[in-house]
Amino acid sequence: MNPFNFTTNMKILSNTAIGTHEDCITKCAKTPLKPSQLVALDASDPKGVNPSSSSSIPFGVASDEAAAGEIVNVDLLGCSNTLHIRAGASIAAGALLIPGANGTVLPMPTSAGTYSCIGLALSSAANGAEVEVLTSLPYQHKITA
Repeated sequence: MNPFNFTTNMKILSNTAIGTHEDCITKCAKTPLKPSQLVALDASDPKGVNPSSSSSIPFGVASDEAAAGEIVNVDLLGCSNTLHIRAGASIAAGALLIPGANGTVLPMPTSAGTYSCIGLALSSAANGAEVEVLTSLPYQHKITA
């Protein structure tokens, strides 16, 4: 296959194993994204992503900045590598983490409830700084009174 589209003079790259991804995936940013933001699938378009919220289930972290409509690389949660994610509050190393507002992570609350845990903080971080995270697939963590 010729890797060029001669109509647009654009190079076209292709995955040989369609539908398989190892540590990352490319998606379309539906809203502006910053590096180290947790992302969730867009409800109306699974090819698109938005910053995750405290009520959404994130699946990855944007590794680059992207304007709305641009392609962005998403590092998948639960892969063997650690990821840097923006903290939405002060975080201590060793804390379990949950999604916060605007693609951030928060330490696991101590109050009763069921929370979506996405990993373990391997470093400490101030609010707004990046924290190194050993990620996992999101799972429900229940705290009882």
